[in-house]
Amino acid sequence: MDPFARTMWRFGLGFGGGVLVAVVALSAVYFHARPRCSDRVVSSSVSPDQQWTATVLERRCGEEAAFFTHVNVRPAAQPEHYGFFSGRATDDEVFEVEEDALSAGVVLAWTAPKQLTIRCPQCSASLLRHHAERSGPVAVTYAMPDR
Repeated sequence: MDPFARTMWRFGLGFGGGVLVAVVALSAVYFHARPRCSDRVVSSSVSPDQQWTATVLERRCGEEAAFFTHVNVRPAAQPEHYGFFSGRATDDEVFEVEEDALSAGVVLAWTAPKQLTIRCPQCSASLLRHHAERSGPVAVTYAMPDR
């Protein structure tokens, strides 16, 4: 093969590889900065001893999609951790319902330093997706109409 042609092939492959790396890197940055449907903080409550934080979050992935409301419990000194591409806070999730936070009426109440009560007076049992009785040392109880 001609030395000039060989040089052109190497340059072309190197340039194509560089463009591919740039596209992948820019896509990763774009999808991290603009997740398809990220969580929105609705409310937050700190435990009486200031050691724990419970947060009500809401998300909707499109105009025709349903709302999801969920509650996470984490140490107060730790910030909420969102998924790199998803924008969703799933760490220490204790409750999730397929309703928007306003119509469900989700309210957080600390009854003791390590005892959280989640009140959801308008929640429908058929729309409940997840509920845990504990998150680390924090015990979680529920006040819902169908329980």
